[in-house]
Amino acid sequence: MSKGAAQGAQLYYGQIRSMEKTTFKKLCKLVSGYCTAKPGEVELVIDGLIYVLCMLLESGNVIQMGEFGNFRMVAGSKGSNTLKDFDPMMFKKPRIVFTPGAMLRQLISGTSYDRLDAFSDPEEKKEEGGSDRPEIE
Repeated sequence: MSKGAAQGAQLYYGQIRSMEKTTFKKLCKLVSGYCTAKPGEVELVIDGLIYVLCMLLESGNVIQMGEFGNFRMVAGSKGSNTLKDFDPMMFKKPRIVFTPGAMLRQLISGTSYDRLDAFSDPEEKKEEGGSDRPEIE
């Protein structure tokens, strides 16, 4: 809660909801609609891209993919008092970081938000005496 908020005060936060999941097969089919490659060929290229990305990230490379963005692997470590005491086993679990490029940053800057009607104010439900479960007739 915010500093100085009244006891028992509540805040409501927005959340982005995914409306649909796009499968890999559908993605390949959609991409093939923008070029002369067939969906199977697009799938082969993307599979090859993923394989090479993994190989290069494992070698410590930053992968620059033009306006799409960059991929890199990062990992922090525990500290040691002296350089001599540092052991590579002190590294924490690595993770892959994606930094969006110009194309995706532009997409983000033009984002707008809508309130979904499916989510209503819980206080309104209390007044209506409704339940969160549908009635079975």
